[in-house]
Amino acid sequence: MTKHERLTEFNRGNILSAAKSLFEANGFSRTTMDNIADKADCSKSTLYSYFVSKEEIYNHILFDRMVLLRDRFRSAIRKKAGFEEAYNAVCRTLTDFQREYPLYFGGILGEIGMDEGEFEKQPVLRDIYVVGEEINVILSEMIMNGVESGFLRSDLDPILSVYTLWASLCGIIKTAEQKDQYFRDKLRLTKQKFRDYGFRMLLNALRA
Repeated sequence: MTKHERLTEFNRGNILSAAKSLFEANGFSRTTMDNIADKADCSKSTLYSYFVSKEEIYNHILFDRMVLLRDRFRSAIRKKAGFEEAYNAVCRTLTDFQREYPLYFGGILGEIGMDEGEFEKQPVLRDIYVVGEEINVILSEMIMNGVESGFLRSDLDPILSVYTLWASLCGIIKTAEQKDQYFRDKLRLTKQKFRDYGFRMLLNALRA
C-alpha cells in the first residue's frame, strides 16, 4: 500500500468513525457535515473529497452493518441442525442487531434501490443491494431446507416467504420497541414476551 493509499484509508476511516459517534449521540437528522468535519478534525473540503453528503456517509456505515448482519446469520444458521433452531437463531440475531444498532435497523428495512444511475453516483448503494440479496439467499435456503425436511408447509414459495418472513420479524421487533411502555402499562407485558409470542405465532403459521 502506497503512502497516498494509507492516508486515504486513514482519512475515510476517521470520517466514518466521527460520523458514527455523532449519529449515535445526536441522531442522523441533527448531524451536519460541519459537525462531522469538526469531529473528524478535517476541513470541509477534505470531507467532501471523500463523501458527497452525510447520506452517503450513512450508507457506508449501513453497508458495514449489513455485512455484519449477513455474517451473523450465516454463523447462527450453520450451527443449527433443524429449521426451528435456525429460525430461533435468526430471531435472536435480528433482535440483538436492533438492540446494538437501532439507528441502522431502520436502514435495513428501507427500500433497496436498483437504479444504475444511482449506483454510478454512489457505488456503495450497489454494495448494499448485493449484501441485501445475499441475506435473502441465506434465508431462502433456510426455508427450502425446512420445506425439504417436512417441518414447513410444502406450498411455501421460498422467495415470497423470505420477504414475508423479513417483514414480519422486523415488524415484530419494531413494534416491541415502539409499544414497549404501552405493553407494560396496559398489558403488564414485557417487550421480550411480546416478541417471543410474535415469533412463535409466525413459526406456527409456517409449520406443516
